Amino acid sequence: MTERIKQYWFQWARRRNAPGEPQRLENANLYILPSGFGWAYGAVLLTLFLCAINYQISAIFLFTFFLAIIGMISAWATHANLKGLTITSSEIVDVPRGSPVAVRLLVKSAHGQRFSLHCAIPPQTHQTIDCLPEEGKELTLYLPGERRGCFTLPPIQFHSVFPFGLFRTWGYVFFDKTYSVYPEPVSPGFWPKAASSEEGSHKISQTGIEDLENLRPVGNPWVQVNRIAWKIAARGQGWYLKTMSNPEGRLWLFKLDDMPAMDIEQKLQHLSYWLIEAEQQGLVYGLELRGIRTAFSQGANHLKQCLRQLAAY
Repeated sequence: MTERIKQYWFQWARRRNAPGEPQRLENANLYILPSGFGWAYGAVLLTLFLCAINYQISAIFLFTFFLAIIGMISAWATHANLKGLTITSSEIVDVPRGSPVAVRLLVKSAHGQRFSLHCAIPPQTHQTIDCLPEEGKELTLYLPGERRGCFTLPPIQFHSVFPFGLFRTWGYVFFDKTYSVYPEPVSPGFWPKAASSEEGSHKISQTGIEDLENLRPVGNPWVQVNRIAWKIAARGQGWYLKTMSNPEGRLWLFKLDDMPAMDIEQKLQHLSYWLIEAEQQGLVYGLELRGIRTAFSQGANHLKQCLRQLAAY
């Protein structure tokens, strides 16, 4: 029931925001209510007002009106602290399962500095901007990447209780951004045989990394320890990684059905490793899941498409 109410609330709030980027916080999509301290402040005001009426003490009347004016100024200042903010988001990079998803935002002020701004994706992540300069500031929110799949960026909330903490004003920004959490790449210990595009399938080769050829100089070889050319390193000739050759016309098709019998998540992890490794080695590759095959290609966009298919499987 709570989730349904929350969903209706966000649908209603989204209609009050202009589509596209940048998102802007204005009167139409800002909301304000007394904070906990503000309700207590109001109760004190009411008590003082009743006492002033009962005892007809002018000083208490004057003090009550003075506190009421402070409350009204606080409401205006708190609302103005968020009004006019413009927020832009950058592209969200897909991550392997277990890694945090970085959501990068650029927050700008339409006029003047802003103070004590809170940005959150409830309930996962929260960031505070103590002082926002007029030229803007970049901030990064992190979403958990514990579940594999394709996701839509949830609403991002901005709120503030500045300056006196009597009122809390907040607003939401909505970005039509998607991201994927793909299986964590894990090496299966072997590499599949190459297959031509005319062949409908291929067989798994257990030959291992003995099929690796060519050498690629690197500055930090420790990210792929099993590929280090130790003989060359021992001669003091620098660090090299053994890479796969890709003769003309050689294609690699990675198929879930051809994996050895194991847990489905393990199969997806191995496919993820092969896809990333093939891209790093400059190979031409494709992916087949549920009988649906991607085109044989290479490049960052092709890798992203294949990994997203694994994420959605």
